[in-house]
Order: sequence, then C-alpha cells, then structure tokens
Amino acid sequence: MIRKLLQTAFAGTAAVGLTGTFSAVVSALSLREDPDAADQALHTWAQLVLASAGVRHEAVGLENIPQDGHVVFVCNHQSHYDAMVNFAHIRKHTRYVAKAELFKIPVFGAALRRSGNIPVERTGGGGDRARLSEAARAVRERVSVLFFAEGTRSEDGLLRPFKKGAAALAIQAGVPVVPMAVSGTRLILPKGGRAVRWGQRVTLVVGKPISTEGLTIQDREALTRQLEDAVAGLYAEACRRSGDVPS
Repeated sequence: MIRKLLQTAFAGTAAVGLTGTFSAVVSALSLREDPDAADQALHTWAQLVLASAGVRHEAVGLENIPQDGHVVFVCNHQSHYDAMVNFAHIRKHTRYVAKAELFKIPVFGAALRRSGNIPVERTGGGGDRARLSEAARAVRERVSVLFFAEGTRSEDGLLRPFKKGAAALAIQAGVPVVPMAVSGTRLILPKGGRAVRWGQRVTLVVGKPISTEGLTIQDREALTRQLEDAVAGLYAEACRRSGDVPS
C-alpha cells in the first residue's frame, strides 16, 4: 500500500512538474517558423512522463504513416496518457483537436494554442464548423491532426461510436486518414481514479492509411463507419499485445 502511494505521488508530481516546464518550453519554441524544435520537446516530455509512471510502451505499424504530406490520425481514447503515447512514437508534425476547456488552463492552455492545437466546444455550432474549416486549411498546408474520435475517454475499455468530425476534416482537406488504436493506458490512471498503476504495458497499433480521394462531405458518415471498423480491428491487436482485454 505504501509503495503504491509513493509511486502515485512520484508519477503525479513528475507529470505536473514536467508538463508545466515543457508547456513553457513548447510555447516559446512554437514562436519559431520551424516546428522541429517544439516537436522534439513534445517527444521528450512524453517519454519522461511515461517513464515517471513506469509505463512499458511499444508501437506497431509506424511504417504505415506516410512520410510525405499531411494526414488526419484517428484514435480511440482511454486515458490522459494517450497523448503521451502518441507523442512518444509518432515522429510527424502533428497536433490535436481538443476540448476548449483545456485551452483555459494557465501556461498549459497557452502552449496548446501557440503550438497549433485546435479547440472545439463540441456543440456542433457555427463556431466549431468555422474552426474545422480553418483546421482543414492547416492540414492541407502545414500540419497533421489527431482526433480522439469517440469524443471522450472510455471508462471500461469498450469502443464508443465515433464522431464525424475527423472524417469531415479529412474530406475537406483532401488528405488520407490513418487509423490507430491504443490499449493499456486506461489501467495506468482510470477515468475518475486517483492511484497510478506502476509498470503498465501499453501498445499503440497504427493501420494503413485510408484515402479520401473522390469523396465529398456527404460521404463523411460512411467514412466514419469505415474508420470505426478499422480502429476496432487495430484495437483487438493492441489489446492482445498489452494484455488489457475488456470483458
């Protein structure tokens, strides 16, 4: 019991301290025209936060990520640690579509905004549509974007229905969608939980890109269903590799 408390205290303190420090660093580096320095800082931050919780992590299928051009990544969502796993392994200039509340956090929120992440209110209103139009232009011109397509974290590890925003963005931008799945992160710090499970095994599996060539916005629902199927298949493999198989 004492050991678990000490591990949780260490992991929590390290995560908060590292996030605060690297938020300021990433915010400053993002003022440069070249994003490589900020990307490297995010990679280092992710590796250190995962190490502070003793996470054993691996990625499979990274060769499926196109080297040229930009993409929309679509992934399931289990934990706050999902972002760290993605930044630790995906070495492509990528930012997130994230809930607007995160952008209000002091220092961290400023780093999110300055580094090019995209806030959404999840209301489906005109403001979100305008932001997604801006995001489509950004994906065409300068950055890949990652969606947690379920819209919220899964408490039991079961996949939730996907939102259509990722498909709509990819179609508008005219770029491929890369499906991914992560497993094991929900056990590090479950939604609503307070204790960190030290040494958890985590797996990220990346699938083959899905083309949006010839698709129109009317195809977004069909593409969303295709993405759900693709992520479900990848998730089954990720669960097998991580050892976290939802019942």
